[in-house]
Parts: sequence; structure tokens; C-alpha cells
Amino acid sequence: MKPIFLAAACAMIAGQAQALSCMRPDPISTFNQVAASSDNYYVLYGTLTFDESALPPVLSNKRNEAPAPISARFNGKGLTYDGFTSDYISPAFLQVDCVANYCGSAQSGIEALYFARAENSPVVMTAGACGGMIFPEPSQAVLDQLTTCMQGGTCSAQSLQ
Repeated sequence: MKPIFLAAACAMIAGQAQALSCMRPDPISTFNQVAASSDNYYVLYGTLTFDESALPPVLSNKRNEAPAPISARFNGKGLTYDGFTSDYISPAFLQVDCVANYCGSAQSGIEALYFARAENSPVVMTAGACGGMIFPEPSQAVLDQLTTCMQGGTCSAQSLQ
């Protein structure tokens, strides 16, 4: 009886651990996801400036509560068929999402890649608990690959490896 109980307990713990784990997101996969979405998105590259002291802790005791949006300012470029060539300078919001006891995070004042829904004004950058919409300090190869994706070329993260 003990081996069966132990196996059942291990299976239950593994299931809970798996439910809290996140697959590592990459910008090319995110581009493909938003391109397939019925929503419109901006792909932005630049600097989001905000008060980092307003960020909730990454480990939070407020289960599944969305913190209030943080006022921010974005200064950068939007992705076009010619690359990151369209100036995009605007007030913005940073929305941190929380799942279970984990909250997303972001850094102020660094170059990053942002995927943001185009329907909001000002634009809302979302820092999810599992990431996927903000990519700090992307390489030039990633930016070039996103341009290729935008142009309808081969859009695979494997070409970056």
C-alpha cells in the first residue's frame, strides 16, 4: 500500500509543479502567436521608463490580483516591413499580471522588445507571470529575424541558434 500512496503523492506534486512552470518564451514564437491572433499588435523596440518602486514583488501573497497599471513613457521604434523604422514615442502603461503567487516584472530604462495590443491608447505593455510579451535587450539577430517575419519570410527561432 505504501508504494501506491507514494506514487500517487509524487504524481500529484509533479502535476502541481508542472502547472506552475512556464515554457521559456522567445520573441519569434510570440511574433507568430500575435500574427495569428484576431487582435492587432504593435511590435515595439525601445525604452520604457517608469517608477520601478511601483512594481509588485515577483512573489506576491495577492493571489491572481492584477496590480494597478503603472504610468510609463515609451521612446523607440515600431516594426514595419522595412524593420524597426517607425518612430513611436508615447505615454504608456505597464500592466503587471499575476498568476497564483507569481507576478511578472520589467526593468525601466533598458532597451527591450515589446508586443502590445494596438487597441489601447496609451499603449499598454504587459509583463506576464510567464513572460512572453517583453524581451529585454534583444540581439540584432532577433531584430533582423523579426523584420524577416514581418516581410513574410521564414519565421523560425531555430535560425537564430
